[in-house]
Amino acid sequence: MNIIIKYKWPITIGLLVVTALLFVIAPNLTKQAEDAGTFQLPDDAASKRAAEILNDAGAGEETISVVYTFDETLDDSAKEEISSTVKEIQKIGEPISSVLAPFGSEELEAQLVSEDQKTVLVPITVDGSQEEVVELADKIRTDLLDEQESVYLTGEAIINHDVNLSAQEGLKKTEIITVILIFALLLAVFRSLVTPIIPLLSVGITYLLSQSLVAFFIDWFGFPVSNYTQIFLVAILFGIGTDYCILLLSRFKEELGAGQPINDAIVRTYKTAGRTLYISGLAVFIGFFAIGFADFPIFKSAVAVAVGIAVLLLVLSTVMPFFMATLKEKMFWPSKKTVSHNDSKLWGWMSKLSVNRPLLSMLVVAAITVPLLFTYDDALSFNTVDEVGNSYESVKGLRAIESGFGQGDSLPVQVLLSSDEKLVTEDTVPYVEKLSAELVKIDGVDSVRSITRPAGEVITELYADYQIGRVAEGVSQAADGLDGAVQGLSQAAQAPQAQTAPSNAGAPQQNPLEGLNQISEGLHTAGEQLQGMSESKTIRDTGLYIPKGTLENEEFAQVIDRYAFGEEKGTKLEVILTDNPYSPEAIDTVDRISVTTERVMKDTPLEDAEVAIGGVSSINRDLSDISNSDFTQTVTIMLISLFVALVIIFRSFIMPLYMIGSLLLTYFTSVAVAEWIFVNGLGYDGISWAVPFFGFVMLIALGVDYSIFLLDRFREESANGLSVVDAINVSMSKMGTVIITAAIILAGTFGAMIPSGVLSLVQIATIVITGLLLYGLIVLPLLIPAMTVSFGNGVWWPFKSKKMK
Repeated sequence: MNIIIKYKWPITIGLLVVTALLFVIAPNLTKQAEDAGTFQLPDDAASKRAAEILNDAGAGEETISVVYTFDETLDDSAKEEISSTVKEIQKIGEPISSVLAPFGSEELEAQLVSEDQKTVLVPITVDGSQEEVVELADKIRTDLLDEQESVYLTGEAIINHDVNLSAQEGLKKTEIITVILIFALLLAVFRSLVTPIIPLLSVGITYLLSQSLVAFFIDWFGFPVSNYTQIFLVAILFGIGTDYCILLLSRFKEELGAGQPINDAIVRTYKTAGRTLYISGLAVFIGFFAIGFADFPIFKSAVAVAVGIAVLLLVLSTVMPFFMATLKEKMFWPSKKTVSHNDSKLWGWMSKLSVNRPLLSMLVVAAITVPLLFTYDDALSFNTVDEVGNSYESVKGLRAIESGFGQGDSLPVQVLLSSDEKLVTEDTVPYVEKLSAELVKIDGVDSVRSITRPAGEVITELYADYQIGRVAEGVSQAADGLDGAVQGLSQAAQAPQAQTAPSNAGAPQQNPLEGLNQISEGLHTAGEQLQGMSESKTIRDTGLYIPKGTLENEEFAQVIDRYAFGEEKGTKLEVILTDNPYSPEAIDTVDRISVTTERVMKDTPLEDAEVAIGGVSSINRDLSDISNSDFTQTVTIMLISLFVALVIIFRSFIMPLYMIGSLLLTYFTSVAVAEWIFVNGLGYDGISWAVPFFGFVMLIALGVDYSIFLLDRFREESANGLSVVDAINVSMSKMGTVIITAAIILAGTFGAMIPSGVLSLVQIATIVITGLLLYGLIVLPLLIPAMTVSFGNGVWWPFKSKKMK
C-alpha cells in the first residue's frame, strides 16, 4: 500500500488513460448482446434442431404479419385497400420471399380473415436475418402503412427485437436512477457533499473498464453475453462497490479521528477494513465465477460480473487510496463526523434477544419465514411478451391475432419430418394425415394444418370411402349408359338400311358403339382404381388412398409449396393450440405432441424420418428443461465453492454451514414473496423463467457479504480474547449500522431496476430487495448470533480459534 500511495498519481492517471482508451476501441456490448439472441439454446435442443433443419433445406424464413383490425365488418373498400397494400409489399422484393394475399382464394380468405370479419392477416415470408426482418418491418411501416393506428406489424423476430429494445431502454433508465439514488443515500449517510462523489467516480471507472474488458472477451474468447449482462454489471458494481467504499471510508474516518497520520491511516484502513473487503470480494467473485460452469449461455452470461468484481478490487486498491491521500480530511467536507460507524442501537437490542434467548430468536425467524415457504409453488412463466408489455406495436398485433383468430393461431407449433429420401409421395402422405388426425385429438390442440389439411380441415376426397363412393356412382352411371346403348343398338337393328340420312335438323346420331367404348374405358378406369385400392397398404393403415399422379396436379402445387421443403424430402405440420403459445399449458401440450408423434410414426414409412418440433411453445419447453437442470448443477457448484472458500477464510466448518443455510432460507422466503406479488396479486402465469436463477445468484453472492462483515468482526474480537458471547455482542453493535446502511444502498440500486419496465428485471429486483432487507433486518441479526452462541467454542470446529498476540 505504501508503494501505491507513493506512486498514486502515475498509477491513477495510467488507469484512467487505459479506461478511456478501452472504452473508445472496445466492441459495442449492447450490439453483442442483441446479436447473441434472446434464448441461445444449445444445438441439441429440439427447437434449435427444427430451425437448423429448415435452414439447411433453404426454408428457414421468418414470417411476419401485417394485422388489420376494424371496428365494423370488413367491406369492399377495406378489401381494396388491403389488396393494394399487398401489391406494394410484393414490389419490395428481397428479402421478401412471398406474400399471401388474403383474398386470393376462398381457402386463403377462410384462413386469413377472422370469422367476425374484423381482423385480416397478411403473412409475409422473409428470407433474412433478424436484423433484416426488423429493417423490413420498419420500411413497411414507414413507407406503406404510415401512421395507421389500427394496423400492426408483428412476428416472432419483431417481438424478440422489442424484448432487446425494452431491455436496453430499461438499462438507460436504471443507470440514471442508480447514480442519483446512490448520491442521495451517500449524502444522507456521510452528510458530506464531497464523499458521495468518491464512490461514484470509483465505481464509474470500474463499470466502464469492466464493460470494455467483457466486450473484448466476447470477441476474443466467445465469452457469454445476454441482455442481462450490462444491467447486472450496473446494479451489482454500483451497489456492492458503494458498500465497499462505505466500509473503507468509514474505517478511514475512524483512523483519522484516532489521530493517525494520513499515510498511516490509509495503511491501517486497508489492513483492517481492507481485509474484510478482499474476503467479501473474493466470496462474491467465487459466486459469480462458479456461474461459468453453467451450460446455458444466458445463465453463464452473468459470469461477466466476476470480471467486474476483479476490476472493482483493483480500482478500490488504487483509486480510493489516491483520493484518500490527495483529499485527506476534505473528503468528508463539510461534515465533522459520520454516523456510519456509530454503534447500532437496533442491532444492540437484537443481540440481547438472539444471544440471551437463542431458541426464541430462532422461533421468531421461523414464524416470519416458514409460513411464506408453504405458499411457494415454483410457478414459472415463459411468456416473452410480458417482458415488454402492451405498449409495443408487435404485442398489439399479437393481441389482435389472438382476439380475431384465437391464442394458438398466432404462433403455431411446427412438427417437422425430414428424410434423406423424398417424403412427399402417394405412399407416405396418407401417414402424414394419420399423424394429423392423431395430433388433433390431443388435449390442448385446436386444429392441425398440413399437406392433407392445408386450411385445417380434412380433404375428404383423399379418403378411400369417399373414393369408393365416387367409383360406385361412376359404375352406376356406366350401367345406365349401357342400358341406353343397348336400346340404341336395338333401334338401329330394326331401322331400314336406307335410313342413313342425318336426323334432327341435320345433327348426326351418336354411334352406339362409341358410347360403348366410353363405358368400357370408364369401367376399365374404375377397375384399375379399385385394383389399386385393394393392393394399397395405406388404406389398411390410414383409410387414405392417393392415386398416382395426384400430387403432381396444379391444385396441389400451392399446398406442397407451403407444407413441403428440401425438394420434398421434408414436410411440416402446423399445430394450432387452444392455449396461449407462451403459457405453461402450451409446454405440456408440446410434450404430448412429441409423444404422440413418436407413437404414430412407429412401424410406418415415416419411421426413419427425423422429427423436430419448432415454434415458441417448443422453445419454451427447451428453456424449461435446460434451465431446470442447469439451475441445479450451477447452484450446487456455487454453494460448494462458497463453502470451501468460507471454510478457508474462517477456519471453521460450522460457520459456513449456517451462513449458507441462512441465505438459502432468505432466498426461498423472498422468491415466495415475489410469487405472491406477481402470480397471486398481479395474475401472471408465474415468475419469469430466468428470475429464480439470477435471483438466487444475486442474493446468495451479495448476501454473503453481510454475514462476512459480521462474522469477520466476530473472528477479530474472538482473536483479541473475548468469549463467544462477548465477541458476538461487540460485533453486532459495531457492524450493525454499516450492514444496514450497505443493505439499504444495495437494495436501492436494485430498486433502480423497477422503473425499467422489464418484467424479469422487476421480479429479480423484488427478490433481491426483499431478501437483502429481510436478511439485514431479521435473519442476520437474529439467526446468525443465535446459531453462533448455541455452538459456543464449537463454532470453530474442527479448528481452534487463534488468539492475537
